[in-house]
Amino acid sequence: PITVFITNSVYSPNPLTVKAGQFVNFKNNDAILHSATFDNGMYESGDIPPFSAHDVPVGMTATGTFAFHCRMHGEKGSIVVTP
Repeated sequence: PITVFITNSVYSPNPLTVKAGQFVNFKNNDAILHSATFDNGMYESGDIPPFSAHDVPVGMTATGTFAFHCRMHGEKGSIVVTP
């Protein structure tokens, strides 16, 4: 999977561009909990513990732009899915 890193409460890369069918995972490089919660409800990482990766990557099957945020702190990111 392609990894979105959470460092200093910032998602990177942001936006992330992937092709339809690719998988995206989230890795927390901070000392506090974070999450990746899609605004449209299609994916919820749950709590991502400090210094660890979420263990269930999300498959990006539909094209479009998908916004997400951290439930705890409100930082925002997006994934652009191309054909």
